Amino acid sequence: MKKVRIPNKRRKLQIVDTFIDSMVTRESFLMVGHQNPDEDCVASMVAFSLLMTKFQKQQAVVLNRENWDNFPYLLSICKYNSITVIGTPEEISEDYDTVIAFDTPKPEMLDFHKYLSPLMSRSDVIVMEIDHHLEADGEYIGDEGYRLVDEASSTCELIGFLALRLEKKKEVIRQFNIGEIFTRNFVLSIVTGIVGDTKMGQFLKSRREKRYYRYFSRLFNRMLIRKTDKDSGNFSSIEDILKELEKLSVEEESCYQDFLKHKQRTGSIAWIALDEEMTAPILEKYDMDIIVTVAKYTANLLAEESRYVSLVAFYDPPEKSDLIQLRMRRSQSYKELDLRKVIDHLGITNGGGHEGAVGFRVPRGEVEDFPAFIDTIINGTVELIDLD
Repeated sequence: MKKVRIPNKRRKLQIVDTFIDSMVTRESFLMVGHQNPDEDCVASMVAFSLLMTKFQKQQAVVLNRENWDNFPYLLSICKYNSITVIGTPEEISEDYDTVIAFDTPKPEMLDFHKYLSPLMSRSDVIVMEIDHHLEADGEYIGDEGYRLVDEASSTCELIGFLALRLEKKKEVIRQFNIGEIFTRNFVLSIVTGIVGDTKMGQFLKSRREKRYYRYFSRLFNRMLIRKTDKDSGNFSSIEDILKELEKLSVEEESCYQDFLKHKQRTGSIAWIALDEEMTAPILEKYDMDIIVTVAKYTANLLAEESRYVSLVAFYDPPEKSDLIQLRMRRSQSYKELDLRKVIDHLGITNGGGHEGAVGFRVPRGEVEDFPAFIDTIINGTVELIDLD
C-alpha cells in the first residue's frame, strides 16, 4: 500500500498513543533503518532508543558495521546509554517481539531486509514504522495502526512530536519513574536529524515544519548556553552539530574515568560511592545530563564485572536538590535477586525501577555518616544475595 499523509491531527494522536502503549506493554524492540543511512535515519533510531531506555526494555539498533565510521558520535551516545548496536546480520536474533522501521521508504530498502523478513513475518511480532517519505513509490512497512508516517521535515521531527505527547502522559511517567524526557542527548539527536535532512532549514516548507525546527534548535541552544554559562552561538551547519557530538563523547569518556577512580569491590558487589567532597569537582566539570548518563553506564559495567550487583552513588548539586542519587544494577547472568527487594529491605520510599535495575534517592540531611550509610546498603544487599 502506498504511503499517504495522516488525514488529521486526531488520527495522528491516536497512532502516537498506540506507539506509547506499545512502549509500555511490549518487552523487546529492534530498531532498523535503511541501507546506506543518512543522519536523519541513524539519529532517529538513536533518539527513539533513548526514549526506550526510560522504560527499561530490551532493545537494539541495527546499523551495518560498514557505516559505523560515519556516525561515531551517535554510536557514542548508544554506548553510554547501554543501547546495543548490531552490525552484522548474524547478530540478529529472534528474541524480539517488536520491530520498528525508521526513515525507510519501502521494505526492500531496509538494512539486512532479507535476514529481517522471517522475524518481521512472525504472527507474534508487531512491526511499527516512523517515516516522513511520501513519494509515489513509497510503500508501508509497519502493520496497520502502527504507522507514524506523515509529512514532516524529517523522521526525527515525528519522534519529537511523539516525545512531546509522552511528556503529557503523567500516569506513564509515574509508572516508570521517568525523569527528564528532553535530555541533552535526546535533543541533540533530534536536531541532528532535522538539520541533516533540511540542510539547516533551507528546505522547510510548511509553517509546522518551521515551528518544530525552531522549537528544537532553540531548546538545543538553550542547553548549550546553560552548560557553558555564556552564549555558545547558534549552530550554523551539520559540522557544528557533529563537533558538539564529538565534544559530548569526549566529556562522557572523561567523566567515566573520573568515576572509575573511586571503584571498590566488596564480595558480590562492585561499587562507586562519591561523597559530597568527591562529587564536587565532577559537578564543576560536567553537565548533569552527562553525569547521570555516565552513572547509569558505569553501574551497568560494574554489574557485569561483579557478576552480581553494582551500586553507584553521588550527590546532586545543592542548587538542584538536597538529594543523594543512587543506582543499582544486576548482572545479566544473575537472575535470583529482584532489586526492588533491596529498596524494601532498606525501608527507602523514594525510588523504584524493575527487577534488574533500580534508582533511589535519599535527602542528604538524613545521612550524617555517608560511609556508614553506604556500608548499610552494601551489607543489606549482600545479605539478600546470600539468602537467594
